[in-house]
Amino acid sequence: MAVLGCGGSNDGGDASPSGGTPPASGLTTDMLAEEGAVYQPPAQEIPLEELGFDFGSDDAPIGVIEFSDYGCGYCRRFHAETFPTLLKDYIETGKVRWKYVTYVSGSFANGLAAAFVAECAGEQGLFTPVSDVLFERQPDWNRLADPFSVFTGIVRDAGVDVDELQACINEQRPAARVRSGVISGRRLGLRGTPAFLVDGKPVMGAQPLEWWVELFTAIEEEAGGGGERSGPRPPP
Repeated sequence: MAVLGCGGSNDGGDASPSGGTPPASGLTTDMLAEEGAVYQPPAQEIPLEELGFDFGSDDAPIGVIEFSDYGCGYCRRFHAETFPTLLKDYIETGKVRWKYVTYVSGSFANGLAAAFVAECAGEQGLFTPVSDVLFERQPDWNRLADPFSVFTGIVRDAGVDVDELQACINEQRPAARVRSGVISGRRLGLRGTPAFLVDGKPVMGAQPLEWWVELFTAIEEEAGGGGERSGPRPPP
């Protein structure tokens, strides 16, 4: 299985760190350093099941947890080429429950700022439209010294209350959630982004749609056969 991910073994040019400086807004400077994001564990770590944004039915038989970085080119590729079909054919049909966890690898100067924007939009119930456009417009903001002019346009178009989002960022409300997501991913041994847990088993990289279809089909067939399932078995 090829690993197509940022920070993984086949890191492509569009996914490489931008090498730029952290955002000049000053909104999250205490979480940034010249090398990227620096994290200190929060006073109270948030459990993984309480993090992120959930899609699909809680009763779906297959569970997937995604860890993606908004600055990662392979994460953008996955959300452009693969996730829309998984959403329509598996998540919205009740076959798969999906959790998106905002992950910041520290490899992208503006990845942390984008994560804060998405999390704060989520506080207003508008995570999905903002998250989708953050990935879609990644080339517009990922190398800017100050990406917030682009972010402001994205959230305004999505119907976000910009003043409330600014207050959320200024108060660093997402800090503990973002830190906890990073801690959870590192404890699970995830290498690079995107990374996934499928029924608790790790899957690395932006695998193509056909790979996911084969994987879900294999899980469904094994469950239908009545055998005990120990986790996803990647297709050949």
